[in-house]
Amino acid sequence: MTEAARCALCEKHRGAGPLAAGALYEDDLVLAYHAAPDGHDGYLGYVFVETRRHAAGLAERTDDEVVAEARLTARVAAALEALGAEHVYAFVLDHVAHHHAHVVARHPGAPREFWGWRVDEWPDAPRAHAGAFDDYCARL
Repeated sequence: MTEAARCALCEKHRGAGPLAAGALYEDDLVLAYHAAPDGHDGYLGYVFVETRRHAAGLAERTDDEVVAEARLTARVAAALEALGAEHVYAFVLDHVAHHHAHVVARHPGAPREFWGWRVDEWPDAPRAHAGAFDDYCARL
């Protein structure tokens, strides 16, 4: 079995597996997905920008994928700001062996101790359950 066949993100792109969700945007090179609510609600403004092709890390992307990802990251950030984000972070981290970036809104009023990669841990951050979550994604 190939690495791409075992990859949870590649599986998601095929519409299968536990991460399967509708893409906010997709083209031949990149996709964007809002993080699905886990359990009863989800942090609003947590988007993943991913390469469509299986690329395990930063250095495995083609020049075209790099440009497409940068462009989509900027567009997602602009959309999050248009929906009220005070600031937008972009992180490349995690343990999944398929390159993806986390593009995350910081909402107004977030205490400084929740700035940066902990922004989604803020207990009073805007969150939504299924119906309101779907509405937010449609506006995004």
